Amino acid sequence: MTLLFIYLAIAIGVSFLCSIVESVLLSLNMSHINVIKKDNEVVGKLLEKLKLNMNESIASILILNTIAHTLGAAGIGAEASRLFGIEYMFYISAVLTLMILFFSEIIPKTIGAQYYKELAHVSGYIIKVFIFITYPLIKISLFVTKIISKKSSNIGITREELLETALLVEDGGHIDEKESDVIENVLSLSKNKIKEILTPRSVIFALEENTKISDILKTEGVMKFSRIPIYKGTIDNIIGVVFSKKIFRLAIEDRMANIEDLILPIFSINENIPISYALDMFIKRKEHMFVVTDSYGQTEGILTLEDCIETLLGLEIMDELDTTEDMRKLAKDKMKMKQKEQNNANDNNI
Repeated sequence: MTLLFIYLAIAIGVSFLCSIVESVLLSLNMSHINVIKKDNEVVGKLLEKLKLNMNESIASILILNTIAHTLGAAGIGAEASRLFGIEYMFYISAVLTLMILFFSEIIPKTIGAQYYKELAHVSGYIIKVFIFITYPLIKISLFVTKIISKKSSNIGITREELLETALLVEDGGHIDEKESDVIENVLSLSKNKIKEILTPRSVIFALEENTKISDILKTEGVMKFSRIPIYKGTIDNIIGVVFSKKIFRLAIEDRMANIEDLILPIFSINENIPISYALDMFIKRKEHMFVVTDSYGQTEGILTLEDCIETLLGLEIMDELDTTEDMRKLAKDKMKMKQKEQNNANDNNI
């Protein structure tokens, strides 16, 4: 009877250990391994090696698990038939199957998946021992696998998978909704175009190049903008930008002067370029405002660094001088109002 329990303990014990470390290894991701490396570089590098050589790690676990099941079942069967007789083998096999199912599969794998972070350190060393014990069999297994299987071409993680991961982490309570939104916005920067976030030409506050300082000071709304586009002739020919603080400084010195000497160059970009590219240009050129043009060179609007940051964060940044939260909505409202006035004028003419 003692020998029967020894066989049972070995079979279920080894299988329990194999299942739990397998579940831990499969549950670990590279981001958590990098966190472990910061606290314990030795353990972190070991886990990283095991994760990168997943085929070798899993092969060692499966080989040892299979040996434990096979030898354990054979030993238990032989000892049980000797003690209880061949007529009870069906019942013994049924009980053994249930015990293996629960104690070497369901329970350990559930524990490993639930507590993989806590068990990661010790699991790494256990798998290392497994690999050492089964190394010759691993090499044979990997050689056979290499012959009958093709190398996977689907390497890496896609944008969609990253987004789904962020949503799952948010649902799990590890990050909040705003953090998840930022991740989603970052992943969308390269496919969304700047024409979706620019300030439309109909609501651009701009000045003609020959405008006198005294006239600018009388213009309503000039105080609300730190940078003002300057055009020559029409809004389709924006030639530069002026800092409003320099206008006020010049006003103190000479109210009759023009703003020509204050004009700084402004770069133009096409409306169809991705937001990520525009953000990169802002950083590289150390600029805060671009003119956005269509394929024919006509002005579609202006884009600011603030527009890109707002898109990234998913919110409207307003200071004490801002009176309108969404300039694109304001442009649409103005267009509707203008169309309504034209319709009323046509009705009156009739």
